[in-house]
Amino acid sequence: PVAKDLLDSLEVQDTCETCLAKGGGWCVPEQRCGEDDVAHCDAENLIGLAGFTDSCAADEEGRKPKARAWIDKGVLVQYVFENGTCCLGAGIVSRAYHVLEEYTVLLRDGSKEEVKTERWNRRKPAKKKDENSEYHNIEFRYFTPQQLTVLSGIRPGDIVQAHFAVKQKKKRSDTSRPDLEDEVLIKSKSTEEALVLNTTVSTIAVNFTSDHIVSILPRDYVEDTTNLSRPPAKPTHEEL
Repeated sequence: PVAKDLLDSLEVQDTCETCLAKGGGWCVPEQRCGEDDVAHCDAENLIGLAGFTDSCAADEEGRKPKARAWIDKGVLVQYVFENGTCCLGAGIVSRAYHVLEEYTVLLRDGSKEEVKTERWNRRKPAKKKDENSEYHNIEFRYFTPQQLTVLSGIRPGDIVQAHFAVKQKKKRSDTSRPDLEDEVLIKSKSTEEALVLNTTVSTIAVNFTSDHIVSILPRDYVEDTTNLSRPPAKPTHEEL
């Protein structure tokens, strides 16, 4: 039951079939699940009750073999702040528009909020009566590939090798309360095959394929081999 509750709380990567099963609408060009409403996707591109068809057989784009995109939903990236400060931000790619080569990034773990433009962040607060209309005018920051550095290419759907966590009790160093114990995580020496369910900046949720146990692990518990698929850097100058 605990594993089921955990699995239900994770955002697992959708397919057309899983999207329709939960009452959503599948937008073919973006290959994403949203509301079954033409306000979110044109009727001719929407698979669902509000679209021209509700059959996933019409999703020809989804059945095409796809090369692995280096920047995609779920990967961990680093970006420079728009206001030119010294510091870098890090987050998980939230939306990936591969044709446009534009990407949005989650602002923080545990939130669906995305990074916005500095102009939006510095706007005057909206009056209470205007809050709903203001929501539709949000200026998200759309990053180009040149503005993002991939720190880890692991994403939902990947098969990885992961260490499992062993919980052990350890006596507190506080000599005034020797009766109290803390629970600490110990990394296993061996790894097992696991399916990635979800990613955050600091953790990766996996389902171990041998026993179907779902665990949320620190990133260093998962072997990251994605750099092996890093595309060659594009030349920054023209050769004569």
